[in-house]
Amino acid sequence: MTSPRFLVGIDLGTTNTVVAFCEITDNLEQSNVTLFDIDQLIGPGEVVRKPLLPSFRYHPADGQISPSDLILPWESVRTEGDIDNAIVGEWARELGAKVEGRQVSSAKSWLSHQAVDRRSEILPWAGAADVEKVSPVTASASYLNHIRQSWNYRHPSNKLEDQDVVVTVPASFDETARKLTLE
Repeated sequence: MTSPRFLVGIDLGTTNTVVAFCEITDNLEQSNVTLFDIDQLIGPGEVVRKPLLPSFRYHPADGQISPSDLILPWESVRTEGDIDNAIVGEWARELGAKVEGRQVSSAKSWLSHQAVDRRSEILPWAGAADVEKVSPVTASASYLNHIRQSWNYRHPSNKLEDQDVVVTVPASFDETARKLTLE
């Protein structure tokens, strides 16, 4: 394995996720830090790169959205326990504001909620009976997975999993929530 080329910081915020990176040099303090624009759907079949990935998921109803409208520039690989056709990012935030009971928001807050089983499929909370649910762990992992796939698409020779990565989490996270994020 080669040495990492980049130092990557991922801020897993409750509302938005942001990624910044710099090239690893002998004088790291002088390295230029750049925000990583994350590819994401903003509408049916419309992908743009934005500096923020809203930390939202949307679970469409059967037939609500055409599979061709969900295509990203890479071949998507789901995280373990995830559902088909979940939308992550800006379009998920917008759709969830229009259709009740299909949006997952504050998934990372659920990771620190000690009164729930964080591995249970409970999100979207208060979702309709026909909505497929995921655990807070799976929902949070889907944001990181989306970032990884976007990064790897743009940096095929320097995959995210081969870089030095620092992940920051919300201050409200307890030790269990931090461990689940690392997992």
